[in-house]
Amino acid sequence: MASKAHVIFWSLYHLKPSMIYWRVHRTLKGAGISVIERTGLAARFFASPEENVPASSLPRLSGRYHCEDIDLSARRMQFLRDVLILPEDTAALRDAVAAKPLLWQFHFGYHDYLLALLQREDADAQRAAQRAAAVTRFLSEWEAAFPLSAVGARRSAWHPYVLSIRIESWVRLSAMLEEYPGVYTDTRNASLSRGVEHMTRVLLRNLEKGTMANHLLRNVKALVFAGLFLDTSTGAQARRLGMKLLERELREQVLDDGCHFERSPMYHVSMTNDVLDMAEAMALAGSTVPEFLAEAVARMTDFLRRMRHPDGEIPFFNDSTRSFFLRTEEVLARGEALCREMEWGAVPTAAATAVKPRRASGLHTVGTARSWLVFDAGNVGPDYQPGHAHCDTLSYEWSLDGRRFITDTGVYHYRESPERHYSRSTAAHNTVEIDGAEQSEIWKSFRVGRRARIRHAQREERDGVVILRGTHDGYTRLRRGMLHERAVVVAGDSWIAVVDWLHGSGRHQYRSFLHLHPDVTIEPANGRVDMRRGDSRVVFLSEGPESLITTETEYYPAFGEKVPRSSVILQNNALFPHTTAYVLLLEGGNSPLSLNEDDGSVDIRLPGGEALTLRSRF
Repeated sequence: MASKAHVIFWSLYHLKPSMIYWRVHRTLKGAGISVIERTGLAARFFASPEENVPASSLPRLSGRYHCEDIDLSARRMQFLRDVLILPEDTAALRDAVAAKPLLWQFHFGYHDYLLALLQREDADAQRAAQRAAAVTRFLSEWEAAFPLSAVGARRSAWHPYVLSIRIESWVRLSAMLEEYPGVYTDTRNASLSRGVEHMTRVLLRNLEKGTMANHLLRNVKALVFAGLFLDTSTGAQARRLGMKLLERELREQVLDDGCHFERSPMYHVSMTNDVLDMAEAMALAGSTVPEFLAEAVARMTDFLRRMRHPDGEIPFFNDSTRSFFLRTEEVLARGEALCREMEWGAVPTAAATAVKPRRASGLHTVGTARSWLVFDAGNVGPDYQPGHAHCDTLSYEWSLDGRRFITDTGVYHYRESPERHYSRSTAAHNTVEIDGAEQSEIWKSFRVGRRARIRHAQREERDGVVILRGTHDGYTRLRRGMLHERAVVVAGDSWIAVVDWLHGSGRHQYRSFLHLHPDVTIEPANGRVDMRRGDSRVVFLSEGPESLITTETEYYPAFGEKVPRSSVILQNNALFPHTTAYVLLLEGGNSPLSLNEDDGSVDIRLPGGEALTLRSRF
């Protein structure tokens, strides 16, 4: 109990005072709404407006959404690989949706999948019209089944985050459905406009000031879209507030190197898509795109261009996995096209490579003719919102010959579960665990107590090799002075060395993890591991006295997808300070490393024959 209270204290300690206020406010408000629902007065208090709502449709945007196997005619819904056949009875429909996991309910309420359905290219005009008719029927059915006054509707269907995505979806649906005049009647158009008006009024009273980060930015995006769509006082209010908050949040949430400040590549793709949507919508509506938004588009697009494996997809750090509703290559191509068309310049090189742990992502890449490596030497995320943080500090991913070879774990789902805990744990990443403790105190599904902080980070090139370095203090809570310092040395296409300095005192057990892509096969033998993916071969050699363990672990390349993979673990019980290292040989031969036990330095023989000595910074 004391331990739990301790981690709760540190989780609350990092929140902004305003976030605590708004969370308490939301809790009390929710309790009041529950009383109103039980008294049967909800329909009177939360009724939607009946007046005619003037609105101006936006031209169709160029961004594309994708969805899983959804067939409205067959009433078949699938989100996160979980299928539901929708009941026809209104009450039964609400009950069936409420029985699904909360994230599934969220996706059902987004309605962005309706955009994906209408965006499907179909040479048969009749089939396309039938799909549009199915969308309009679904909208009518949804409105009847999930009014704001329905008991429990606020938990998912009218949650501010869900509401924000649905407002944008309905605004965009208006333009897309207008292409089917035989289907999209004046009555349906009026109902959609009233719906956007009603949802916007609700959102204006329920902005996620207690959550902030990407949730608040989604709220802001909805306000911007509503402001461009609604020709009402509500629309004018939404636009004024939306633009004010947009400038503040972009300056806070877009780091110096262009990365979204939650440092999750998957969320960076999503947030980049959001800023592209807002910029394009303003331009198409004839509004001036403000400089701060154009700058964010350019910087975020440029970061996305740099932060991709050779297969075109993102690394799996910090709640990242393969997205099913956005395609990385489509978001990037759209961003680059918009920057060219609008003549928005990319972020300067100096800002992109600056090492400032708070205002840069800490994600550094090295590319050679055969390989691409990304190293995470950044903090876990913004102090007040580390909900998507993992224990991946000083972890890395590596592709060889155009295919992933060493990977992080990905995300299975967001529910509290063994899979969720494992995906966030130190053991799920290519880094070092000490005494069985986590780098950062992860708990529940999105909570973090004390967290690892970067003490030092550096990128340098010497004698034809690239050296990426970082140090974090996540284990100082175990013993004062206990630091993990790492250097990743990339010697062209000859080898990659990973050197770990474990600072502190006393005897400790440590484990260093290396997780391989499921298509990589391994053959351990005599202190080495031969690894192969197709024609690509790598030899793993340990330079320390560790036990070498090979095992099978889980890999989550997409939500709801679980694949077995091979992992290598170096394990030892040693007196600290201690130095350990391993090398990945691409061309065979002997190890280029030699550890010096006296001072913990590492002598390295470079491919050209020169010598290099690496020493700890501490």
